[in-house]
Amino acid sequence: MELLHNFFNSYFNLFLDLGLWCGIVMGIILLLRPVLCRLLTPGQRVFLWGVGWIGGFAPQLFLPLARIELPVPTLRSLLIPRAERGYPLFLPVLQEAGSYRLVLPGGATIPFSITQEGIWTLGWLGLLFLAVTLFLAARSDWGVKRMARSGTELDREQYQRLRVDQEDDLVVRLCPNLPTSFVVRSWGRHEIALQKELTEEQLRLVLLHEREHVRRHDPWLQGLAVVVVCIFFWNPVVWLAYHFTRRDMELACDRRVLKQLGEEERRAYAHTLVDLACDKPRWGGLTTFGECDASRRVKAATRWVPEDESDDLDARRLLGWVVALLLAASLFLGGPWERAITADLVADLEKGGGWTWLAGEMAQQHIVPDEEEPLWIRGDDNGYTHVYFQDEAGGWWKALMGFYRDDLDAHLMEVTIPDTPDLSGCAPISWEETEGMSGAA
Repeated sequence: MELLHNFFNSYFNLFLDLGLWCGIVMGIILLLRPVLCRLLTPGQRVFLWGVGWIGGFAPQLFLPLARIELPVPTLRSLLIPRAERGYPLFLPVLQEAGSYRLVLPGGATIPFSITQEGIWTLGWLGLLFLAVTLFLAARSDWGVKRMARSGTELDREQYQRLRVDQEDDLVVRLCPNLPTSFVVRSWGRHEIALQKELTEEQLRLVLLHEREHVRRHDPWLQGLAVVVVCIFFWNPVVWLAYHFTRRDMELACDRRVLKQLGEEERRAYAHTLVDLACDKPRWGGLTTFGECDASRRVKAATRWVPEDESDDLDARRLLGWVVALLLAASLFLGGPWERAITADLVADLEKGGGWTWLAGEMAQQHIVPDEEEPLWIRGDDNGYTHVYFQDEAGGWWKALMGFYRDDLDAHLMEVTIPDTPDLSGCAPISWEETEGMSGAA
């Protein structure tokens, strides 16, 4: 039970909070999608999705970016109400059964309680669903790789007949009885499995499409996205983002293939999309030719016209990259490194003996507080809590308290008299909210 308790704590405090933040990032991209579809090319949208998936897969790569202060507020600074060493903490760090607070973006809190039995139940459910999701993803990946290796490799004559260059790091096989053609990733190379029953023209077009996926490293990005979906399987926004990522991948590859084709082959490409439309896309780090909203892709292919290299086109592309990079920066730069809500600061001082220490210091220095005025409290980026209060003579005092390996590090100092200290970022609390403080002097 202790092992399960530790697992649940780690999962609850890390993956759930990161999963919520990943859902918020993906949700922002989804909400902006109508605008982004006008400003960005499909390839630029895939780049933006990729930044989000990398942030969900390896958040430690982006957490140091919270240290970078920008002159304007960022989405991290606006939406993350509580953080510890850059990690967003919408849900609190659970130490034991008890009462806690869920903090929503913007600072609103929702109190909740959890029992030890609840921790064990949620721990078992989380472990079960995570194991099932990972098993299904691994089984699907293993199954398609087995299908991909069931055929015969294309020889030089077949490459020449299809008018496609042979590449050393790419294995292409003709496989019988495949439900669809696809590409899978493997260490050091990629493998393309083509349906043996396709016509020669269809083989050429499908091979060109899947080769573009390889060149764009889409199977690797999609495999990374699958891992994120498995970890954050409980977040529907992540699943929706996965769907639109796949759609943009296919649209981006379609555009790159169409640039290589003449007018007749472009029409044949659209017909091939219709003929090979796949209603049930395969799951895992692979791409299949007819998946992800084939009807939308057919419309895009029929409307596509050759692009010239005009200055206007270059300006639109440049604007798209500027928008994509600025949005990526606003999603991951800046934000809080250490931020706590007032209720957490009060509770931590109570548990750690901070209030008891302050009461003793006040008694020792004969400080009589003005209990009709509130205390003002705030945390800083170094894990310390600043407490300001007035004595009966109107003088201001400041207490600085922190904890290092459960040891209290505290100082009491007098603040400027009679000027009021800078209370920006502070929240007021009453003396009754501090255990053992009322009437301590």
